[in-house]
Amino acid sequence: MKRSRNPTRIAFAGIVCSLVVSAIVGIFVILVGDFDETEIKILFTSGSLAGLSILLLPSLFHLERNQYMIVARLGVLTAIGGGAAIQLVIWSEGNFGGELFWKTVVTDGILAFSINQMLALLMARVEQPLLVMSRWVTTVAISAVAVFMMYVIWANEFPEQAIRIFASVVVLDALGTMAFPIIVRLSKNK
Repeated sequence: MKRSRNPTRIAFAGIVCSLVVSAIVGIFVILVGDFDETEIKILFTSGSLAGLSILLLPSLFHLERNQYMIVARLGVLTAIGGGAAIQLVIWSEGNFGGELFWKTVVTDGILAFSINQMLALLMARVEQPLLVMSRWVTTVAISAVAVFMMYVIWANEFPEQAIRIFASVVVLDALGTMAFPIIVRLSKNK
């Protein structure tokens, strides 16, 4: 694959461009702007594009390596779909107060984030049974959190009896997501 067409390279270029544009616009707005609606929209657009580029990195990493292709494509599609919805909300004068629209956008965001979170865990090559198990448990926790959140959104209810279990799974999700890369790195130093 040509170096210039490398998907992760393109995403990094997008991140840098978005951050530079955001910084320039932000400095301009702070120094001489009026904080009018257009300036605020440009700031939000730049920030959301930077966030989209960062969110896409795990999916692009796996697409570039021809790994987990279906999941990686789904990660790209949901992230771009969410990014498009955010741009629509930022730049449109329309009323997006409809419940179906917001439920769909939030569901898409949950899917995009959780898919790319799982794909980020799959970026590391591990063979040690404890690390494989740790990644598997974290992936199940990520999936459980996503499914529960989507249930709450679409069913319009938060089962009281599930609050403690849900909170415990969220903690497990966060722990695995943060600790797994550190443990992988530490295991390679042996």
